[in-house]
Amino acid sequence: LAQAVSAGDSIHTRHCPSDRCLSPCSRLETGIREVVPMPSKDGAAATGGDGGSKAPAAAAESKGSCKRILLIIALALSVGRWSCRCPSHSNPPDVVVRFGEPGWQEVLRKNLAVHGYAHVPGLLTREEVQAMRNLAETYCYGETRKALPLGYGGYSVPGFLDLPEFAGAAWLPKDKRVHQLLEAAFNGTAYRFASHNDVGCDFVGVWHKDVLRGNVAKYQECDVWSRDDVGQQHEIYKVMFYLQDHLHDEQAMKVIPGSHVLRTTPWERGYVALHPRMGDTVIFDQRLSHSGNTFYNVFGQGRLFMQVGFGRDNRFTDEFERGTIERQKALQARMLKSPQPRGWSTFLTDAKFLALGSVLTALPPQLLNYFADADIKAHEGRSCAGTGAVMGASGGRAAEL
Repeated sequence: LAQAVSAGDSIHTRHCPSDRCLSPCSRLETGIREVVPMPSKDGAAATGGDGGSKAPAAAAESKGSCKRILLIIALALSVGRWSCRCPSHSNPPDVVVRFGEPGWQEVLRKNLAVHGYAHVPGLLTREEVQAMRNLAETYCYGETRKALPLGYGGYSVPGFLDLPEFAGAAWLPKDKRVHQLLEAAFNGTAYRFASHNDVGCDFVGVWHKDVLRGNVAKYQECDVWSRDDVGQQHEIYKVMFYLQDHLHDEQAMKVIPGSHVLRTTPWERGYVALHPRMGDTVIFDQRLSHSGNTFYNVFGQGRLFMQVGFGRDNRFTDEFERGTIERQKALQARMLKSPQPRGWSTFLTDAKFLALGSVLTALPPQLLNYFADADIKAHEGRSCAGTGAVMGASGGRAAEL
């Protein structure tokens, strides 16, 4: 731009056929130069006369105006983001379940029914979790990045249990301790693996509820907030293991207690940030409003997790499983075709995720949630039980306690 001004040439951008490739400031200055005569090489105005001396002053004034406009926009976005933030919960519920202590099963069921989640310290050993972390770290950030880069930032390994590289973690969904937890959660009723299993590596997650979306939403024929024609209801739990400590940060899961019985996200209730250690387990109703970390940290230790899903043995789990299998197969096929050797490509990918995460962090969470949970609106008309079976704000298992 400076060279063009000094030479009196017209403004242009290499490899760009129009001003669409210019920055906002450059486009503003280009428009000004179409009106204000530019100086020629001998100092005179390009249109003749001695008025060219006014052009540099006009250009400088336009730069100052553009900077002020951008500053105002940035301040407006900051104020909007602050005013639309999700506040922290004023009185976070105690959802810790001491696995093995007397009465822990009832405490687990109550937390899941009322709050939609529970935190179980020390279900696995740190050594077991470290071994799983080594598998995930090698797959996501080894000499070749094999995980699937996500459009909104971070990496995912869909269907990791099908991959030979994760053979060392095949025991996880079969583990006796995990099933003791699930038997208590389902209170002795029949349940099964819902086929959902994935690994997240610095996964960027905005506020959402876990329902089938996009082209697999068609499989969810019954509204997940209504009972079916035999009185059964949706009951699918995600069992999540963070592969590093989050005792002193808010980079693990954030939830809004009790939001699993609502179609919408009750922002006014405030969020609770979980602080699991390696070996802890977070189990939650997948309809719970929750989020991960929106900022992609290229310098951190890596925010890694593994999760598996189990559901009550009924049609809701059948429907979710069919959609999940199709989604995981499609994503895994894409992943296996797109490995990235470490180098410039991974550097540029990190830079893109960093920029994208910064934008997502700056935007109001309600706006991001509006798009993330857009498919939920279609559920309301899918009740499989007719009128009168829709769960209300205090419906579902919470009403049974």
